[in-house]
Amino acid sequence: MAQRLNVLCLLVPPLRDHLMRPSSVRRLEAVANVSWLPSGAVSSKPDTWETDRGDVHVIMGSWGMPRFDNLLLDSLPRLELVAHGAGSVKPFVTTGFFERGIRVTHGASVIAQSVGEWCLMAALVGLRRAVAFHEVMREDGWKVSQDGHGDELAGKRIGLLAMSQTARAFLKLLKPFGCDVRVYDPYLADNDAIMLGVVKEHSIDALCAWADIISNHVPATPETSNLVGAEQFARMRDGTLVINSARPAALDYPALIAELRSGRLRAALDVFPEEPVSPGDPVRYLPNVLVTPHIAGATWDGRVRLGETMVDEIIRYSVGEQLRHEVHPNRLATMA
Repeated sequence: MAQRLNVLCLLVPPLRDHLMRPSSVRRLEAVANVSWLPSGAVSSKPDTWETDRGDVHVIMGSWGMPRFDNLLLDSLPRLELVAHGAGSVKPFVTTGFFERGIRVTHGASVIAQSVGEWCLMAALVGLRRAVAFHEVMREDGWKVSQDGHGDELAGKRIGLLAMSQTARAFLKLLKPFGCDVRVYDPYLADNDAIMLGVVKEHSIDALCAWADIISNHVPATPETSNLVGAEQFARMRDGTLVINSARPAALDYPALIAELRSGRLRAALDVFPEEPVSPGDPVRYLPNVLVTPHIAGATWDGRVRLGETMVDEIIRYSVGEQLRHEVHPNRLATMA
């Protein structure tokens, strides 16, 4: 028989309305006793929750989760599962989580689908020089023969930095274009690379020299800091497109800006070392760069799917089924 769970939902408006459509609320309330935070509560500040935590089995949240230190966990003695309707769990998961047998599930795969679409858009826009042509049109100009006509994605050589969930989503969308895809990922098993239909490249220098497009998908770890620096950028052929939808620290930003200002490389960037990007940052004005304000994973459709996915996970947990998006402690260090 399914366990009737007590669920504390930390979502507050307007995020609650974005993630929890009426159909998702009905499905959740069908299997659980759901408590919602009162008006004025702040999800990241437990002292504002004004709710009894002693009988809570499941916490459902999203962006703005509190840090689950021992003090907070002590106030949640029956907590068994946290369903995180967002991506990274690193800001709030502590060692105490797993020591107490608390399980964690998250929506990274949902966000990855949105990021994969953004990467496909970035590849198409970047190769076709859409930003530069757009600016020419805005200035009452027109194409001139020496500007060229852009490039096609079909058949291009794609270099992926890490075979993360976002990289896999991008890879799936690249299939119809017949691209040649290689990946640099020391943690990717050879058999998994074969199954995915990619070539595993053991040298990041070689990957940068080979690819028409370099797309970054690595997590932020000490190991990946400045993974691509001035030396790697110099190895890239003229016209190489650099896509970054992951973590900014993996790319040497000043070195990249220097290459972009020279006009030798192209880029599509969604993440930056300092956010918001300062008004004077040259990346805002370069015609060979597509820039977006850290929204690769943010879509209205994706937010609805996040809520649906977390409700699905809670329902699975209530009936003893295997969770599909669980975060295991042995993978936490290499996750985004």
